[in-house]
Amino acid sequence: MTVNLRAKNKPTLLRILRSIDIEGPLLSGSLNKEYTESYAMAHLLSSLVEKCDRLIFPLKVVHRTDRGGKPDFLLTLNEKNIGIEHTDARSMNETRKDVLRRKEKIGPPTYLMTHAEPNEPRRNANQLRKEIESNARDAGWGDQDRTDQDWSRVMLCFIDKKVRKLQAPDFSRFDEDWLLIRDAWRFPSVNLQNATKHLFSKIKNQGINLEFHRVFIISCSDRGPVCEIAESGFRLHPRNDLWLQ
Repeated sequence: MTVNLRAKNKPTLLRILRSIDIEGPLLSGSLNKEYTESYAMAHLLSSLVEKCDRLIFPLKVVHRTDRGGKPDFLLTLNEKNIGIEHTDARSMNETRKDVLRRKEKIGPPTYLMTHAEPNEPRRNANQLRKEIESNARDAGWGDQDRTDQDWSRVMLCFIDKKVRKLQAPDFSRFDEDWLLIRDAWRFPSVNLQNATKHLFSKIKNQGINLEFHRVFIISCSDRGPVCEIAESGFRLHPRNDLWLQ
């Protein structure tokens, strides 16, 4: 499944997006890059088109799955070309634990949410099985602001990784370059207004050259707003989930 489309106006775009099955593959446990990219892109477009001046018609999206280069999408708005690179913000160790739980049917039916770090070492299958079986409680999450700070730190790590890749020879640059993050990192709860503010402050205070004109972060839980960050500021766009209607 890919998101390749043309739309001459808003009603056409919403109709096309609504017809795409972006939920089924992910609900079945698939982590195929093509599906996660399509999910994030469809939700981004459906949310930006409602109350935002970011999209201009006629609009065209090309999902560059067979081109070998980067970025993952080319969005054309009238005559303006925008490259959109996608990444999944997820813990690989926690993802592999989910696969083991599902395939080997191990561990309790409900389990504790534990901390993970973006650059933590890869653990082998036996270590992960022991963690699943023990279901041990860790040090806890702290107050809400601490959780929001942790979220901003994790998201900044994924942004930094993509900023470095933006300089690669096979990465095509366009009139604008956007980064789209599908947030699949596990936190008990995040106040996205506060957390996005922390993330923007980190970028400004650390003097980070964002490189991407805009960064969009969208939760994989079908809930919560779409966060947008640019060097000039940040905003939250209400989620427009067409697939619940």
